[in-house]
Amino acid sequence: MTAPILILPERSHAMASDLRAAVGTEKVKDDYSTLTAYAVDASIYRMTPQAVVLVESEKDIDATVRYAVQRGIPLTPRAAGTNLTGSAIGSGIILDVSRLNRLLELNREERWARVQPGIVLAELNTQLGQHGLMFGPDPSSGDMCKLGGMLANNSSGPHTLRYGAVNDNVAALRVCLQSGEWLDAKAYGLSDPNCADLLKAHRPLRDLQLLLQENATLIAQRRPTVSKNSCGYNLFGLADGLARGCFDLPKLFVGSEGTLGLFSEATIRLVEKPRATLTALIHFHRLEDVGDAVPKLLELSPSALEVMDANTLNLIGRAKHGIPAEAAATLLVELDADGAGIDLRAQAERMTDISRRYRLTSDPVVAFDLQQREQLWKARKALYPTLYRFDPRKKPINFVDDVVVPAERISELIRYLEEFFAGQRVPVAIFGHIGNGNAHIIPLLDVNDQNDFQKMVQGYHEIHQTVLGRFGGSICGEHGDGRVRAEYVKTMFGPELYDLFVRVKQSFDPSGVLNPGIKISDRPFTDHIDYVRLSKPCATCAKCNAVCPIYDVFQSEDMSSRGWFEIVTDKNYSYLNSKRVVEACLNCKSCRSACPAGVDVSQLILDRRAEHPNKMAGVIFRFQAQSARFERFLKFLARYQPMWDRPLMRRLLDHLTKPFMRRLAETARLSPQLVLPRLARRHLRDRYPELILQAGQASRSPVAYFHGCAANYFDDGVGDAVIAVLRKHGVVPELPPQRCSGTPIETYGHRALAKEGARVNLASMAGYDKVVTGCASCTLMLKDYPTLFAGEPEQAAAQALAKRVTHISEFVSQSPVKPAMASSQPTRCKVAYHSSCHLRAAGVTKEPRAILAGLPGVEYVEMPDADRCAGGAGTYLVKDFETSQRIVERKRRAVELSGAEVVATSCPACMIQLRTGLHGAAEVKHVAQLIQDAYDAADRL
Repeated sequence: MTAPILILPERSHAMASDLRAAVGTEKVKDDYSTLTAYAVDASIYRMTPQAVVLVESEKDIDATVRYAVQRGIPLTPRAAGTNLTGSAIGSGIILDVSRLNRLLELNREERWARVQPGIVLAELNTQLGQHGLMFGPDPSSGDMCKLGGMLANNSSGPHTLRYGAVNDNVAALRVCLQSGEWLDAKAYGLSDPNCADLLKAHRPLRDLQLLLQENATLIAQRRPTVSKNSCGYNLFGLADGLARGCFDLPKLFVGSEGTLGLFSEATIRLVEKPRATLTALIHFHRLEDVGDAVPKLLELSPSALEVMDANTLNLIGRAKHGIPAEAAATLLVELDADGAGIDLRAQAERMTDISRRYRLTSDPVVAFDLQQREQLWKARKALYPTLYRFDPRKKPINFVDDVVVPAERISELIRYLEEFFAGQRVPVAIFGHIGNGNAHIIPLLDVNDQNDFQKMVQGYHEIHQTVLGRFGGSICGEHGDGRVRAEYVKTMFGPELYDLFVRVKQSFDPSGVLNPGIKISDRPFTDHIDYVRLSKPCATCAKCNAVCPIYDVFQSEDMSSRGWFEIVTDKNYSYLNSKRVVEACLNCKSCRSACPAGVDVSQLILDRRAEHPNKMAGVIFRFQAQSARFERFLKFLARYQPMWDRPLMRRLLDHLTKPFMRRLAETARLSPQLVLPRLARRHLRDRYPELILQAGQASRSPVAYFHGCAANYFDDGVGDAVIAVLRKHGVVPELPPQRCSGTPIETYGHRALAKEGARVNLASMAGYDKVVTGCASCTLMLKDYPTLFAGEPEQAAAQALAKRVTHISEFVSQSPVKPAMASSQPTRCKVAYHSSCHLRAAGVTKEPRAILAGLPGVEYVEMPDADRCAGGAGTYLVKDFETSQRIVERKRRAVELSGAEVVATSCPACMIQLRTGLHGAAEVKHVAQLIQDAYDAADRL
């Protein structure tokens, strides 16, 4: 007999099993989807981990650290994964701090806060803003980066001129050392008994103090002379502290990129929010003038001074951002007013006077209004991922992206770089924080092409050597060393100081498990480059994660837009190993709206679902397509709704329908808490027979109303309101035959069935000049028919229809007829707007807000998170009710903060979700209903 073949468990599974025992089952993941999602960050690298731990407490952190140290497994801390250097990926355990995301304590008077590392910067500042405060450092990735990554990299951002880097704004850290012990890292007086106790308790700190004292001269000699630096370990800040009689420990750990310890919280210093701000764009005819103008502009004490060179302006599209064709460079300037005595308009005049001393292509563009200022910042903040649209093969590659030179030599640096890349014939974007000499350099290359690869390697060495030698600069200002710059840290500081860095690393991490390969490494920067991903359109910048409602709830990369892109485009993808995550997407299209690179992750998810359509959903949608039978069934339900839509009956229905619902999804249920809409006993088409053409009858109106399913079947007044509003504008719409637009059908994978209904709609809507919609999802789906029929005979008709589709708010805004509204109302109603995801994706954002703000008797308030998904997403609130309610909780808090009495929206599913989630805290109405109310009020006068 032959010996049986032993099937040994993979080491990663054994590791995950051990970790689950240590920290809890739900916090540890090692499945294919999770590991694929966590294999990337926003850098050019890929490293697949063996397990991911989603820590929720300090106990979780020290247990994970102890386990990794005992077994010699690499441990990489990670927050948002927006890092450009590869420091948030690793081959062992990923310790994700995203669930540690609370503001723990705020002292308004002393202006400090205790904050956990998983909080998103934008959300932190939203909370602080309620108290007139903010955290000063502001990376361009502020909408999605998290505090933990900012601490790790010593981030700064455009407003460094005024607020400094993270290092300048941290008072204390809670640090888990390699031993699993916790250190309160703050500034200790050398004479303080607590300092002596600390040195006695932690040998690495004793070693550090001795190293600093013995090498003070060397450290002083090798100190970078530029205004900012995040390269190496900050022994310089520590040495400064010792000279003042202080052991300033945050200076060591901020910028250490997880190589010396892991953070669980930080005490950060805060600043007052400016009372007012102006933003300006100045377009220069000559690059040389920029360098001359900067010192003069710095006399105005700007909070931000940003530059974009001619190459950058060409790459992002001058016309799109209103940039003159002849501009050699553009400066973005921001000035703040803190006190009532500061006149920003006078400051603007001074700035304009300074600028006019140089050759400009046009007068400076100055904005005081928040919306206009955000528009001026738009190109700068979205610059990097927008470059992904430039060429299908050549991608923006970060390998020399963060150099710093003396500020007065920035124009010289830009000229050198332009000439260097022109010689290579490589497109390049050069931009950055010109006020402190920090330039970001993004060449566009196809690293899969051997010629471009060699250009990258050549540029890497030549540019870094030139920055260090010719300019006396730094290779890293704010992004961290990571993998991409680690091999040049020794070149920058010299072997003697580099040896001190190595000694610090060995003292704090003797087993070398804390983020190995980061900052202290001699491996070439080309190791672990993700050649496959760099041929794809996604920039992995995580802007999509910032708006993804599923990521907002689960705070796990495998449950995020960016993670889903990696999973569904991976060569080893299969529906069976990824069903959990593929079915989690709401198809809210928020990722599509946010992505500067134009990637629609939700569409990729739909493509994958179409490979495995849900059978039960197919039965339902085929029944729905039989309009006569389906409508008789709905009218039967409507007749008896007062009986079955009661608490006791709903609980019974929830129980009885579970086997049926589970065939839709494991999480599906008809929850008793779900506030169902009233079903109409007479459908919309029954109520308006005069608007329906008879067989053979010619069309009498140029406008069709595509009412969709909800307005037809629900007794909620929305369809009636749309028709009434159209009539007020002198339009009698027709109701041509129509089927479901297809959104819910495609969501469950039945693309062929969606196309079948779409063909009916294309034919019936073909003769109309305008097709007016009231439903957000119908609006988007009709506009997306060209994608549905891409490359098929119907594509031309779909494109023609898409151009004629108009949401009711757009129609009212564009209509030459202006019906009378009541000029005044005895009482004012506070109204907020929930921006439905699909309507936003369809490009309709300003019109509903403008209409609501202009309604008599309405006090319009822009609530926080107005543009975030509410979690309804068609039938998602049935498919996964619990998750949908976790999503809507954020919206409920936003409505509460706004004080709104009415929340207006344009989506039937959103209306159901808001009525369910708000628990009566505010009335929910369709935008068309509020418009109709205003017209009716005028009629009553």
